[in-house]
Amino acid sequence: MVMNLDRNQPDPPPKGDEEAIRKLIWLAAAFIPSIIGIACLHIKSPGPGLFPILGNINVFVSLSASIELLRGIKSKTTLAFAVLFPTPFFFILNALIVVFVGCSGMGRISS
Repeated sequence: MVMNLDRNQPDPPPKGDEEAIRKLIWLAAAFIPSIIGIACLHIKSPGPGLFPILGNINVFVSLSASIELLRGIKSKTTLAFAVLFPTPFFFILNALIVVFVGCSGMGRISS
């Protein structure tokens, strides 16, 4: 009986339904900054640090979601270049969602 005692090996990526569910969860997680931004629209007097904090959250979550959605790419160089496309897309989409919700009268911007 031969046992592989080397624990430095990463776990293999999930297959089938597990992979599809994982991608859906990360796709939904990419829009968490929109939810946080919409919740912040109702703050009466936002401090000067609110927008940089929201921007940093948006960048971090967009980058994390992009990396996890493209997890199956084996080449690190290809992955680095491939992440350059969905990250700005999620970032801009989250910002536009918050702006449009705010301008629609649901938030503080139109008040």
